[in-house]
Amino acid sequence: MIYNLHVDRREAMIVLAYDHRGYGLMTKVKKYLESKKLEYVEYASSVYDASDSYAQFAKEANKKVLENSNNRGIYCCRTGIGITMSANRQKGIRAGLCHDTYTVRLARNDDNINVLCISGETAFCRVKKMIDVFLNTDFEGGRHIERLAELDK
Repeated sequence: MIYNLHVDRREAMIVLAYDHRGYGLMTKVKKYLESKKLEYVEYASSVYDASDSYAQFAKEANKKVLENSNNRGIYCCRTGIGITMSANRQKGIRAGLCHDTYTVRLARNDDNINVLCISGETAFCRVKKMIDVFLNTDFEGGRHIERLAELDK
């Protein structure tokens, strides 16, 4: 699939954030993105470190996601719940915890998520498909715009 963000994909960045519980899965995600020739930046420990903090990684990654409206984030912790909660504390971040391509497609189409959150225990074969849907599904707009505007009030 092609990274379809309506701009030259070199102008957009994929921002990764994960803790030690996402380390193994996100190592595979990085290789997958590289195979697609997609640029990414990561906010995580360079080694498996059980004392790290998904909250801090999400906070730093959010800044990068918000630098460019075409940037997208992929965040991961053990369940995906903690890093989703951390990410959503920042205005402008719309993080969604997804478990399959169906929820990813609806989260992009209806909710315009700019951060995909996943559980570190999700099978990589599923995650690859989820990433493809995340990067290639456009926001529908329309009636969804008003709903999203309510979140920023």
